[in-house]
Amino acid sequence: MDEDMVMEMLDHNNSDLPDATKAALDLTEDFILNHAANVNDAFIDRLKEYFREDQIVELTIAIGTWDSVHKFNAVFDVDPPELDENGLFSTGRADVMEDMRQHLTCLGVEGDPGHPLHAEQLENSPA
Repeated sequence: MDEDMVMEMLDHNNSDLPDATKAALDLTEDFILNHAANVNDAFIDRLKEYFREDQIVELTIAIGTWDSVHKFNAVFDVDPPELDENGLFSTGRADVMEDMRQHLTCLGVEGDPGHPLHAEQLENSPA
């Protein structure tokens, strides 16, 4: 994927992108903007022209996962990922409120001092 393809996705229905990509982007757009309200049998039949059923399931799971990640990041003001000097993507720490830090234990963060969201690191990080 390059910058030109990203720009084409902004108006994907009027682009030169492959029809399979357009169908996947239509699913993504409807899933996120309309809570998949328009995904009916005809929509699924259109997707089946390009994807197997297992691929449609996988695509839908991926869309839902990334939509949830985006919403989580928005709630906790997590910056978009940036490419570091090692070629890895990283983000800043989540802006977790004091009374919510107890929930880090549920995520396995509390007991893992190397975890980037470990409570001690959060306590020592600038607010």
